[in-house]
Amino acid sequence: MKSIFNERYRQLIGWMIAERKFKKVTQLELAEKLGYPNSTYISKIEQFERRMDILEFVNICEKIGINPHDGLSILLKGSSQNKA
Repeated sequence: MKSIFNERYRQLIGWMIAERKFKKVTQLELAEKLGYPNSTYISKIEQFERRMDILEFVNICEKIGINPHDGLSILLKGSSQNKA
């Protein structure tokens, strides 16, 4: 199964989207902060059309102004729930 279809990955992206919106950062603003000319890059990640790697995740979190450890804790919680 591709990781973009994994429930834990989807929870992580959902958290990232919620935090971005809470901080009132648009997809375009985030893309520009990351050095991309348009919001397509962010949109594809948020619509599960593109998987981000760990370095992209950390960079995105930093540009939004959120702690990547908080997102990783979502993955870890999902992991412990799958074992139960």
